[in-house]
Amino acid sequence: MGQQFDDAVSMRELCRAIKECRRGVGHKDGPVDWYAHRLMKAQGLRNDILSGRYKLRKGSVVKIYRPKYREAVAPWFRDRVWQRSMCNNGVYDDLTHGFLYDNMACQVGKGTDLAIRRTIKMLQRIYRTTGNNDGWGDHMDVRRYFPSTPHQEIKALDQRRISEPLYIPYLEELIDSVEDTRPEEEILLDPFGARGTGLGSQINQLHQVALLDGMDHELKCFCENYQRYNDDILVVDQDRQICARAKEIVTMRLQEKGLTTVDKSGIFRLKDGFWYLRHKFILTDTGKVILLLHPSVFKTERHALQGMKRSLDCGEITMEQVRTHYQCFIAQATYSSGDGAIRAMDKFYTELFREKPMYKKKRRYLFGTDQNHKAAAPGGAAQKHGADSAAGTD
Repeated sequence: MGQQFDDAVSMRELCRAIKECRRGVGHKDGPVDWYAHRLMKAQGLRNDILSGRYKLRKGSVVKIYRPKYREAVAPWFRDRVWQRSMCNNGVYDDLTHGFLYDNMACQVGKGTDLAIRRTIKMLQRIYRTTGNNDGWGDHMDVRRYFPSTPHQEIKALDQRRISEPLYIPYLEELIDSVEDTRPEEEILLDPFGARGTGLGSQINQLHQVALLDGMDHELKCFCENYQRYNDDILVVDQDRQICARAKEIVTMRLQEKGLTTVDKSGIFRLKDGFWYLRHKFILTDTGKVILLLHPSVFKTERHALQGMKRSLDCGEITMEQVRTHYQCFIAQATYSSGDGAIRAMDKFYTELFREKPMYKKKRRYLFGTDQNHKAAAPGGAAQKHGADSAAGTD
C-alpha cells in the first residue's frame, strides 16, 4: 500500500479525524458516541477499510434557505471521518497544489475575509495605476454549479491530481453516490452523462474548487486583478477590453466542461459600485473603497433578534446568549464603511430588549496590513460600546 493510504487508515490519523469532525456538532448524539468510544470506533472503521467491507452510506438531504435555497447532502459521521482522514493525508494537498493565491474558497488560511481584503487591494491597485476610478469590471457565476457538474469531469480531475491510487475507488464511490435527478432519457442524451456533486462533503467542496483551476491560470496571464470564490468569478481592470476578453474565455472554458455561465451584472464601471460576496464595493474618485453590507443581512438580523426575544420571554434562552449572538453580528458588520447601519441596529436592539447593547467593536484590517499581523489596527484599539460609550445609541 502507499504511504499516504497507510497513514490515513492508521489509528492515530483516524482518531485525529474524529476529533476534527466533532467540531461544531459535539452536541449531537452520533458525534458524542464516536468521540466517547473513539478507539473502538476507529478500530472498527480501520478493519472495514482494510478488509474491503467499507461502503459509503447514503447521506441525508438537508435544505438550506439562506442566503438562497439549496439542497445539501449531510454524510454519516463514519463517512466524514474517513473522508477527513484522506484529506489530511494527501487528498487536500493534491487537489489544491498549484492553486492561484486568488482562488479563495475552502482552503486553510483563506475565506471571505481574505477575499474582501484582496478585492479592496485590487481596486486600490487600479486607482494607483491610472490615478482615477475609471475602471471596469465583470462579476460572473456558474449556473447551478454543484448540481450541473458532470461526474466524468470530476473523475478525470482525480486521475490527474491524486497521487495515491488507492484513494481513487473511494473518491469515485463518493462521486457516484450523488444521483442525477433528471429523467433517464435526458441523461442518456447528455454528452457529459450523469451530473451532480453533493454540497456538504469536504472532498466535494475541494473538487468544485479545483475543477476550474486551469481557467484561473489562463485568465491570470493577462488579467492581474482576477479572483474566484468557488463559482463566483470577479474581473476588474482599467481596460474594458480585458473584461470582455475574460468573459469570453470563462464562457468557453465552462462550455468545455458542460457548464454554463451567468453574467450577474454585465460589464460595469467601478465608480458605480458592484456586489460581490454580499458586499458592495464602490471606488471613489479619491481612491477610497467604500464597503457596504447587503441590506438583507440587517433584515435577517432583525428577524433573528425578534425570534430570540420570544424565546427569551418563554425562558428557553438567557440574556447572555442574546448578547453573545449580537456580538457576533457586530463582528460581521464592522466590515461596512461607516457606523450608521450599526447605530440603527443598536437602536432596534435597545427598543426590543430594553437595554443598550454591550459589545466590543474592533475595526478589521481591510486596507493594507494583514489581519493576523500584530500591529495596531487602523483607528486605534478596540472600543467598548454601550451605556458608558461615547458611540452609544442615544
